[in-house]
Amino acid sequence: MRAALTLCLVAATSFACASSRPPQPANVVPSSAAPSPVPAPAPSPAPPLITPRVANDERTVRDVNARLARANQLVSQIDPSKLSSDQQEMLSGLRDFISKANEALQAHDIPRAQMLADKASRLADDLTVTLKKTR
Repeated sequence: MRAALTLCLVAATSFACASSRPPQPANVVPSSAAPSPVPAPAPSPAPPLITPRVANDERTVRDVNARLARANQLVSQIDPSKLSSDQQEMLSGLRDFISKANEALQAHDIPRAQMLADKASRLADDLTVTLKKTR
């Protein structure tokens, strides 16, 4: 039985793979012109932007505001003229994160505000450490 199935499979494969030209329907006139080019596939749409959900918006906004207040307090205590170029760069980045976090809060983009406030808080901590080392 197995041998018969193998023989049928080999015969069907060799018959299907023959290089003979498939017959054309009788009412179709062969075209001597080059085949029309295949249109390029349409570009796939950009994936949607996924913003993480925040469980408790009010609590998160309070946390973001607290982090920003602490970072702003640090910024107000710093004399930029006494900073090294690296420290001035950190201060500039800190101010930028604070500004963008405030913009995100105003736009009610709580997850983005939370992320930016977190970055501002970390940068404020790093700047504090570098300022203590230089004293």
